[in-house]
Amino acid sequence: MKRSLPGRVALITGASSGIGLATAKALAGAGARVVLVARSAARLEAAAREIARIGDGPPALVLPCDVSDPAAVDAMAQQARREVGPPDIVVNNAGIGRWEPVVELSSERIRQVLEVNFFGAVLCTKAFLPAMLERGQGTVVFVSSGFGVLPFPCTAAYCASKHALNGFAGSLRAEVERQGVDVVLVLPGGTRTEFFVTNAYPADALSRYLFQRLVPPEQVARRIVQAVILGRRRVVIGRLNDLALRCAGAFPELQDAFLSFVGKRILKRAPPGGRPSRSAE
Repeated sequence: MKRSLPGRVALITGASSGIGLATAKALAGAGARVVLVARSAARLEAAAREIARIGDGPPALVLPCDVSDPAAVDAMAQQARREVGPPDIVVNNAGIGRWEPVVELSSERIRQVLEVNFFGAVLCTKAFLPAMLERGQGTVVFVSSGFGVLPFPCTAAYCASKHALNGFAGSLRAEVERQGVDVVLVLPGGTRTEFFVTNAYPADALSRYLFQRLVPPEQVARRIVQAVILGRRRVVIGRLNDLALRCAGAFPELQDAFLSFVGKRILKRAPPGGRPSRSAE
């Protein structure tokens, strides 16, 4: 059954750039009232101005928030409910990464990645899920990654956070789908955003070893909106990404051999990891 978006309230985390901003624009263009969540108020205001140029719909609501902070998420959720009502759609997109071998990766950095990528999504979901269940309708979107299925060298914290997110999404779906709440898991491959640059990912890592070309975030956003409208459970962006994830599940020993080979090649040629950064501030 198709879901109508005009008049619906959609809250997007990590909405100031990249996939989050592109998704907010796509949802607004489809008629939804969007709520933009990220840490930087200035970048959110700039994003809201971009969205205002799309059409004559209601203005975007800007709610600066660090999704890894439980008190901040609670305050954000209360303000959203006061100003626009409980969201019909929640897109958990905020995320950070780190390109660095485990031996060089601090425990604090691992914890930070998990707090944003996993616990941030959990906090935002729990903040709005009760209202969805009470109404008997709603959609929760988790923007994960192909690395949530296929581990990759020098991205251990990021992979761990996305594996956890995938498991959480699947378990949640089993609990709430019969009560009218859709859970959508999105698995992008390489996407043309600032994420890879600011986190010092080698420019050719995806193309050299996973044969992927970076796709524009607008392509991911279109698939997310389509999944929300059609009630899809799982969205994999990119045919090669889809094939790689299917092979990883079907041939675990081949996956292990491939990753061992890639790990040796990467650690021979890659410099130490760079500065960590939020993918959307």
